[in-house]
Amino acid sequence: MNKLFNLDNPFWNSMDKVFDLFIANVLWLVCCLPLFTIGPSTAAFYYVLVNMARGEDGVISRDFFRSFRQNFRQGVGLGLLMTAVGIFLAVDIRLCYRSGTGIYTFFMVFFAVLFLLWASLALYSFPLLAKFEKKNSEILVWAFLLAMGHPVQTLLMLLVTAVGLWACHLLPGLILIVFGLAGRFHSVLLASILKPYLPDPDIDEELKPLSFITEQENEDKK
Repeated sequence: MNKLFNLDNPFWNSMDKVFDLFIANVLWLVCCLPLFTIGPSTAAFYYVLVNMARGEDGVISRDFFRSFRQNFRQGVGLGLLMTAVGIFLAVDIRLCYRSGTGIYTFFMVFFAVLFLLWASLALYSFPLLAKFEKKNSEILVWAFLLAMGHPVQTLLMLLVTAVGLWACHLLPGLILIVFGLAGRFHSVLLASILKPYLPDPDIDEELKPLSFITEQENEDKK
């Protein structure tokens, strides 16, 4: 019985982590409600989860709102852009699907491929916004290179996201935890992918920019 109620018990440690994911999930949903704040809210969401995956302890709500404030202006712009493109592609896919076969099938596949590319960029863009101080144009280039450079991880993240959305469709109440669980899976992969560019949590050092960014900045100085 003493082991059961011991707070260091693996079961309670797991429950504590699930509760943290629940809090992050709820904060993300609430801060997304105005719609135009989807960008900074998603960046804050991934900021918290990537920190968790890297073993950087912190207070979920405090870290979330700190990142939300820091990335608010830039996040709104990136969020609106990504949302508009996503809606445009989704509507085109639906219209082509309902229009029948022939040329519409070709365009449906075409827009579906673009939608997958858009989703891949979205998976990387907001974590990059949360962890690096770069322009949105640079972030999108980073996201594209990382998505193409890590196809297996990207496909796994897309698959987990799709399964999560399907689960929410079957049982809407899962919306309160599914995105936290999916985000946790994403953050483990993202922490591994971004490890060469992020400082060691136990060592105080500067962030390492991606190589192509450094080369571009050197050319601009010349």
